[in-house]
Amino acid sequence: MELVISKTIKEIEETEWERVAGRIYIERSHGWYRTIEDSGMRDMQYVFLKEKDTLIGAACCYTYIERRFLSGMPFLDVISFFSPNADSTQKLMEGLVEIKEKEKTKGILSLFLKRAEFDAIRQYLTGGISLPLKDETYLDLHFASFDEYLDSLDEQAWRSARMTLKRARKEFKLETVITTDFSRWKDECYRLQGYLCQKYGDSRTRFPPRFYEAVQTNMKDHAELILFFKNDVLIAFGLPFFSSTVAEHKLVGLDPEYRRYQAYFLFYYEGIRRAIERGQKRMYFGSTTYAFKEKIGCKREELYGLVKFDNPVFHSFFRLITAGYNLINKDF
Repeated sequence: MELVISKTIKEIEETEWERVAGRIYIERSHGWYRTIEDSGMRDMQYVFLKEKDTLIGAACCYTYIERRFLSGMPFLDVISFFSPNADSTQKLMEGLVEIKEKEKTKGILSLFLKRAEFDAIRQYLTGGISLPLKDETYLDLHFASFDEYLDSLDEQAWRSARMTLKRARKEFKLETVITTDFSRWKDECYRLQGYLCQKYGDSRTRFPPRFYEAVQTNMKDHAELILFFKNDVLIAFGLPFFSSTVAEHKLVGLDPEYRRYQAYFLFYYEGIRRAIERGQKRMYFGSTTYAFKEKIGCKREELYGLVKFDNPVFHSFFRLITAGYNLINKDF
């Protein structure tokens, strides 16, 4: 097996990448990584594992300053990992360690992992510490129409949804526009998303205007903007991404001066309507506002995180901190 370390996904053909990474999750796709690279948001690096010039495994990473748990230390953040077997996993981890040493980070970090990725990495990140993460939310879309979805809700949720949709149309007179002209609305979307990032203290997830230009180039067939206007003023937007079977509620922005028009909640309903029309079977909605999302039928999926410090003293100390955090926040 041959390891190749690269700074661009473009060294691998999209069809070859899909054979390893699959086509279900858009944030694992070739187009997504091209978009991240072209936007300049992150300096991506990749470990490609080949056998007889054929890609059989890969890991994607970048240097990240983790501020929530790790006091501003630089870590190698592994954001996706694809391995067919234990031997391949071992080789990929060797490539990640090589990048870590070259970048002089303090260890390896991996957040927002699905269970299979977590189990694969944990076996070879000896002594890695599990991190407490919020659950992802999702909705299974086994409905023939949006009306059928609404009818599946309990009476209180059904009435709330109907009232929100009716008031938006008749009382508030909001206009909904669906578009793939991402470049045209890049500055407005950046501004609107900034309000929510400020509210939740999460600048990491604020996507710059160049991101929307990169979406226009690389992912126009796998994303759309849902725009909400009041008197020709853009007051909110949503940006879902989608594969043939799964949609992901990725970005949303809202002007707080127009909060009373409930456009934030409209995006969920409109996003669900659009996903059903496209034939997607599941839609992911992120890790906030659990009460509302469960009200509209969402379930939870556990996400996992791992970290390993190079410094054994830091590693032992942080293990004690996370153990205390998990105990305090345990559901009894």
